Amino acid sequence: MVHEIICSHVDVQALQARSDERLIVKLVSLESVRIAHESYALLCPLVELRSSWLCPHLDLLSLLAGLAKELHKVEHDLLPPLMVQEAKLEGGVLEALVLLKSSAMTLLRLGECIKENREEKLGESLEDEDEFSDRVEEVGVHLQDTADHVLKGTRKIVFLQARVPVLLQLVKALLAIPFFFPSSE
Repeated sequence: MVHEIICSHVDVQALQARSDERLIVKLVSLESVRIAHESYALLCPLVELRSSWLCPHLDLLSLLAGLAKELHKVEHDLLPPLMVQEAKLEGGVLEALVLLKSSAMTLLRLGECIKENREEKLGESLEDEDEFSDRVEEVGVHLQDTADHVLKGTRKIVFLQARVPVLLQLVKALLAIPFFFPSSE
């Protein structure tokens, strides 16, 4: 079997030209979380089409792709309506807050699933050394706390509008970090 090392989205794209009968696709890293969905969208059909191709970390890439999609939704669809100066806690703003809370819970769960998957692949606990999961948790908690405070009435819309730029910065920072797959060696 031929082994192909993948360290970037470009490497995933290059697989489209491969015609190897048997191939093991070894995911090592992606240059950013932001690109994970596109990488998964390219790689998954290739592995499924060629039944003799294996990708041991495809399930982890799937979780990372879901995380990237959720972060993208928060960045482009949910936070921008909350920055409007004359926003009131009704209609679209209320809907965006409820969806933001839901997205925060989804991010927290995906972060846990990614951590569990990485631990399973490594065969050991990542208790104190999983910076990636800590960053996902930080973003999820900040999003959820902000939405909760405003929805419960403990904070006003002005608090929300002041927090949105900070939340947007956290989301963009998480999308920009590289992701390293656990080594099975």
